[in-house]
Amino acid sequence: MAIDFVSIDFETANEKRASVCSVALILFEDGRITKELEWIISPPQHLNYFNPYNVQIHGIEESDVLGKPEFNEVWHEIYPLINHRILVAHNASFDISVLRQLLDCYDLDCPSIEFICTCNVARKTWDKQINYTLKNIGNNLGYIFNHHDAHDDARICGQILLDACKYHCCNSVAELAEKIGLKKGILSSNKYRPCSVSDPYLGLRKGKFERIELTELSPECIEAGGIFSGRCVVFTGTLISMTRHTAAQKVVSHGGYVSNTINKGTNLLVMGVQDFARFVDNKQSSKTKRARELIEKGQQLEIIDENEFLRLLFQEKQENEY
Repeated sequence: MAIDFVSIDFETANEKRASVCSVALILFEDGRITKELEWIISPPQHLNYFNPYNVQIHGIEESDVLGKPEFNEVWHEIYPLINHRILVAHNASFDISVLRQLLDCYDLDCPSIEFICTCNVARKTWDKQINYTLKNIGNNLGYIFNHHDAHDDARICGQILLDACKYHCCNSVAELAEKIGLKKGILSSNKYRPCSVSDPYLGLRKGKFERIELTELSPECIEAGGIFSGRCVVFTGTLISMTRHTAAQKVVSHGGYVSNTINKGTNLLVMGVQDFARFVDNKQSSKTKRARELIEKGQQLEIIDENEFLRLLFQEKQENEY
């Protein structure tokens, strides 16, 4: 296969995109890995705070980056590897946002790249998935890896793209993009365009939604094009980061709907972290059982945990601030 690209993954010390503490690049040529690189990075001094939440996810602590170079010190190695290449990431909106903010932070030359999001690719390739996280798609394809290790995540991200090419019988990334209706993202010194697919949630807006009465919610701006726009969300289990009411407010503020029951209009089931762990161990609740039944019948419904819900919120917040 004439499939050439570079997959990338960043890990950050805290909620700020430029607080990078690890980055990995995996080079694929003719559908094969030809080079694997990883750097432990010291975040910029003004962002050198390790949030316990982030540490819990990737395991990198402040002591691990002592004496390590900052991103601008390794940029001369990274730049020639990605310039004029196709860059691939899972949830590329996050990784490309990280790259853009690092370029601004250190006033570095911007590369000229096209980029692809394998989360979008997976949505257009494998249906009936409980969610489209890197871990779930990677595991379902048979890959065992250390999730949130930058090297492993970048490697599996690349493998997902290769598997999608094989699934669709495509011999190039361009052919795959055309076949699934994906528009490659663009990043250069004078242009930015996100990676997108033609209505990835087509058909999700059917059914009856129960929208929270605005009089019951705090007066926040309702965003017509928010991250949950047109999507019906159901919560189950105990949330750690906020109350269910606060979480529901955030869904509605970002254009979504909230219901207390799983039905044919449900698009997203958000579970507390502990409840999701039990679910992964095949311990079903009435809501997860019903959700699985609907997924098996072809409904485009995803089951995610609280951490993924927070990631979606951070993604929306950071993109709006950029």
